[in-house]
Amino acid sequence: MIRPRGTWKGQLAAAVCCLSLFAGGCGYSLDGYSTSSSRAVSILGDGNSTLKIDKVDQVTMYPWVQYYLRGVVRDEVNLRRLARWVDSGSADYLLSINMPGFRVRSSVSNWVDNTLLSDTVVQVELIVRSGKTGAVVWRSGVISYNDKFETVDEASAIRDGLKEALRRALDRMQQKF
Repeated sequence: MIRPRGTWKGQLAAAVCCLSLFAGGCGYSLDGYSTSSSRAVSILGDGNSTLKIDKVDQVTMYPWVQYYLRGVVRDEVNLRRLARWVDSGSADYLLSINMPGFRVRSSVSNWVDNTLLSDTVVQVELIVRSGKTGAVVWRSGVISYNDKFETVDEASAIRDGLKEALRRALDRMQQKF
């Protein structure tokens, strides 16, 4: 039987890489394989604290944006299991969403091509306060996101920009460095 040379070395290297992920050598581990908890660790703790949105300040002239921001944050917090979501009553943490900047422009790509391009710029900041004292626990700082979208309607470009900016702000909530 003829064996190709070097294949066992590649397989060994792949096995070592996979095992190092499970061992958590670099600080990373797969969700559910951690010894302490399967919840994500963030500034809110291990995911057992309660969280609700206190207020949303947005600078757009679109009335639906406030409700869209609330929905995206609620879905991302639940998906990442950062906290237990509550809509009313008291909560361990209160979240404020500020949008200090927003711009959307639409244009046709060029004289020959009639593709509609939407240029979206979104700035968001998340502020977490203690539900008991009201003291600021954490601020994301202003997160800016801009992109160009080829879309049929401007609203879908706005939604995509808002969602990505909020995801990046929530990513900061989970960073330890």
